[in-house]
Amino acid sequence: MLPGQAMSAQAARGSAHEELDAAPAAVQTTQNAPRTTLDAAPAAVRTSPAAAPAAARTRPDAVPAAGPMTPGAAPAAVRMTFDAAPEPVAKGEAVSLTGRVWRTARGNQARVDFYFHANGTPANSFTYQGFATTTDAGHFSHRAVAQTTGTWKAVYAGSTSRRNAARLDAVQVFQRRSREIAGWSQQTGAWQSPTIRIPTQDYKAIFSWTCPQEGSPFVHLAWTGQGGGSEYVHGAKPTGTLTLNGHAGARNGFFKVSTSADCTWRVRVFSGIAAFQV
Repeated sequence: MLPGQAMSAQAARGSAHEELDAAPAAVQTTQNAPRTTLDAAPAAVRTSPAAAPAAARTRPDAVPAAGPMTPGAAPAAVRMTFDAAPEPVAKGEAVSLTGRVWRTARGNQARVDFYFHANGTPANSFTYQGFATTTDAGHFSHRAVAQTTGTWKAVYAGSTSRRNAARLDAVQVFQRRSREIAGWSQQTGAWQSPTIRIPTQDYKAIFSWTCPQEGSPFVHLAWTGQGGGSEYVHGAKPTGTLTLNGHAGARNGFFKVSTSADCTWRVRVFSGIAAFQV
């Protein structure tokens, strides 16, 4: 081999040695890389467990907000009015039960029940008298028949969103009757009343009696007005009742009774109309 060529060969060998010398560095670099990756991995592993508890702590706190709804608000109060009319009212006439139960201008349709408590009965003895359905605005009305003095009650039972309510109204009931102005009871065959005044032109005298069965019983009742005018009724039974519907009143005068022996009798005189609470 020529000297120049030998040097070239040596140069080539030198290059080869340099490459061989460099190779371990590459291998070391490559071997170091996995260590770098492995060193990083624990950091990631260490970081993830630290983050997980934080997330776990945050999520449970959020669950109650998305859980069951809290109970609703308490039922709202309503306004209510009630009137039983007319007052006073005659027995047998109609009583109008009117009023309103509402919370807002609209949406108030509901049922209202009515009860009645008669005077002189236990305080809690209300009897059911019917019901009415309110309008959308809450107005209600119902008609009943007046029988006796007492207190009417309207009751709204309420709902899940509205409170119940009740109102009371007392009504006096009266009955028109003939006014009794005088009365006597005797056991005599001949009797005359004191002088009295009949306040109205028309009057009524009720004459009842009881006589023994024996003999021929008879009774006689007469009205005699001062200044003239007289009216009478008579009967011929052992017992009975007669009515003298007189039209000669509005003046002073007296009643006179005649009967057979041993009769017991009673006279009641009525004039005008009076209203009595029932």
